Amino acid sequence: MSRTEITTGATRATGATGTAGSVDRTTGNRPDRVLAGATVLSGLAALLGAGWLAGLLPGFYTGPGNALIADHAGAGFATVLHTVAALIGVAAGIAGLAGALNRPALVAAGAAQVAVFGLAMGSMGTLSVVGYLIAFCVPVMMVVLIVQVVRKYPRARWTVGLPVSALAVAGAVVAGPALLDALVSSARAVAADAGVVGVVLLLLTVATAWAAVATRAFAAGGGATRATAWVLRHRKAITIVAATGPLPYALVRLTWLTPWPMLAGESLDLSMRVWGLLLSGGAWAGFVLTLGLIRPWGEVFPRWVPGLAGKPVPIAAAAVPGGFVAATLTFTAVPMLLAFAGRGLGDFLLSAIAFPCWYWGPALALAVWGYVAHRRSPITADAH
Repeated sequence: MSRTEITTGATRATGATGTAGSVDRTTGNRPDRVLAGATVLSGLAALLGAGWLAGLLPGFYTGPGNALIADHAGAGFATVLHTVAALIGVAAGIAGLAGALNRPALVAAGAAQVAVFGLAMGSMGTLSVVGYLIAFCVPVMMVVLIVQVVRKYPRARWTVGLPVSALAVAGAVVAGPALLDALVSSARAVAADAGVVGVVLLLLTVATAWAAVATRAFAAGGGATRATAWVLRHRKAITIVAATGPLPYALVRLTWLTPWPMLAGESLDLSMRVWGLLLSGGAWAGFVLTLGLIRPWGEVFPRWVPGLAGKPVPIAAAAVPGGFVAATLTFTAVPMLLAFAGRGLGDFLLSAIAFPCWYWGPALALAVWGYVAHRRSPITADAH
C-alpha cells in the first residue's frame, strides 16, 4: 500500500495504481472513515430514492427549483437517476472498503457521484439553506465574541469591548423585537420545509463526501504532486482571493439598513432589514474565517476561544467546514449562472458580482487544500 507524504514543497507518493483498499493511509490499519461515511450517506440517499419511487414518501424532485436536472428532464427522470446513482455509490463504497477497487476506479466513482448529486441535483436553494442556517448562528457568535474579548483582552476591553457592547445593547433595545421576529419567522419557515431542507443537506453532504473520497484517492496515487506544490507556493494569494468571495454579498445585505436596499423590494420592514444584517454577518464571518487559513490563529486557538486557547487547531476543524462550504458554493454556481443568464447583460453582470460563487467556491477549495498541505508538512507539524 502506498503512503502519501506531503513535504514542504510537494506531495510525494509511492505506488500510483494500487487498490484503494480498506485502509486509510493516514491512520495505519484503521478503515477509511471518509469512504465509509460516503458509503453510508449513499445508502441513505438510496433509501430515500426507493421510498419516492414506491410512493411511500412525498416526492422531492416534483418541487419547482429543487434540482437542476428535474427542471429540465422531469421529476421522474431525476428520481430514477438519484436512486441508481446512490446504489452505484453504495456498491462502489463497499468494493472500495473491501480493497476491490483500484484508485483510478475510486476516483471515477467519486467524480460520478459529484456530477450527479452535486451538479445535476444542485439548485440555488442549496446555498440559501446553508446561508440561512449560518445566519441563525450569527447572534450567538457575536455574544460569545464580545464576552471573550472583554474577558481575555484587558486593553481591548475598553477600546473595543465596551463600545461594541454598548452598541449591541442599543441595537437590542431598538431592533430587539424585530430581530426576534426575523429569527422566529425564519425558523418557522425552515421547520415547515424541514423535509426539503433535510434532503438538500443530504444531497450536498453525499456530493461533498464523495469529492473528498476522489480527492484522497487521486492524491494517494501521486496524481496531485505538482498541483499540491503549486497550491502550497501560492496558498496565501489563493486564500486572499477566496476571502473576497463573500464581500460583495456582505456589502449588498448591509444596504438593507439604508433607504436604498440593493437586490430587494422597494419597501422593507424592520424585521427584514435585521435579517439582512444577519445574512451580512454570516458573510463577514466567512471572510474572517477564510483568512484564518493563512493566519497563526488558524493553526493555534487564540486566547478568546473558551477551553481551547493555546491548543493546536485540528486540521479537520478547518478543512471539513471549509470544504463543505466550498462544495456548496461550487455546486450552486452552475444553476445560479443559468438563472442569471435569462436576464439582461447588465443584470447578469450585477448578479454574478453580488453572488460570485463561480470563483468563490473553487478558490475556497484551493485555499483549504493549501491549508491541509501546509499543516501536514513536516516543518509545520514539528512547530506544533
